[in-house]
Amino acid sequence: MPKLTVKLDFEDFPDVYTCKGANRSPPIRVEGILPNIKSLAVLATTSPEEGPSKVAWILWNLPAVPLIPEGFPAGGVVESPLHAVQGTNDFGTIGYRGPCPETGKGEAYLFRVYALDLDLALAPGANWEEMIRKMQGSLNQSGEAIAFAVR
Repeated sequence: MPKLTVKLDFEDFPDVYTCKGANRSPPIRVEGILPNIKSLAVLATTSPEEGPSKVAWILWNLPAVPLIPEGFPAGGVVESPLHAVQGTNDFGTIGYRGPCPETGKGEAYLFRVYALDLDLALAPGANWEEMIRKMQGSLNQSGEAIAFAVR
C-alpha cells in the first residue's frame, strides 16, 4: 500500500491550535493521494507524558484534497472550510479538541490520515472504533504526522 505523506506546518503547536488559544483544528498537508481515492479521514490522538492516549479528533468524508484547511467548527456535519462529518472524541465533544497539557507537562498529538475509495456511511458523532470498522476493505493509503505541545 503506497504511503501518504502527511505534514503539519509546525513541530510545536502554536497556541491558536491549543486550549490556550482558539482551539482551532490545524491545517494538514497530504501528498501522494492516488487517483482512485474518493475521501479522506483523520484520526488525531493524544500521547500525554503520563496516562493513556485519548482520541482528540475524528473526521471523515473529506474530499481528497492536498490541504485539509484549519478551523473546522464543532458539529457532526460541517460545510466549511470543507464538507466533512465529525465524530465524538474521548473528551465527550464532537469536533477537534486541541492539546491542553497540565502546566509543566508535555503532550504529543499524532495525526493519522486515511485515504479511502468511498465515503463512509457513518452517522455524525460516531466514535473512532466505528470509523475504523467502516474503513475495513476501503483503506488504500495512510500516513501520519506528530506535533508537540508544552505548557
